[in-house]
Amino acid sequence: MILFLDFDGVLHLEFIPGITPGRARVGEEHFTHLPAFEAVVRDFPGVDIVISSTWRLRHSLDELRAFFSPDIAGRIIGVTPELPRNHPERREGEIRQWLDGAGRTDEPFLAIDDWPPLFSQDFDALFWVSPEEAFDDAAALRLRAILREFA
Repeated sequence: MILFLDFDGVLHLEFIPGITPGRARVGEEHFTHLPAFEAVVRDFPGVDIVISSTWRLRHSLDELRAFFSPDIAGRIIGVTPELPRNHPERREGEIRQWLDGAGRTDEPFLAIDDWPPLFSQDFDALFWVSPEEAFDDAAALRLRAILREFA
C-alpha cells in the first residue's frame, strides 16, 4: 500500500478565508496531528509514503522527512511531480504520474487529502480528511480499518 500524503488540512488544520468554512485557529502549530498519523502507519510497516503536499515544492525530500519521526521518515520514498495549477484534477494526475514513473500502477494506494476538487469525482482512492479537524481520532480509526484490509 502506498499513501500519498497532503500536509495542510491533514497533519494540521487548514483555514483559507472565503474558501474553507469554519474557524481559523490563531497560533495553530504545524504538524499537530502528525503523531496520530504516525501512530497508525507505525502499525503497518508495509506501507510506503509519498508526499503529495505542496510543501514538496518548497522543501527537499530530506527536509520533508525531517518533519517526521525517524522510523516513519525512512518510509517516505518520494514526492509527486508538479503539474500546472490549471490542470484538471491536478493532485490525482500527479499521483498517477508518480505511480507510472515508479512502475507501481498495480499496487493499492490512498490519497490522504482535504481538498476533493483536486481529484476526479470517480476517483475512489481518496481518503478525505476534514480541513477543520485534520487527522483526528475518527480519521485514525478509518485509516486503520482500511490498512487492515490490505495488511
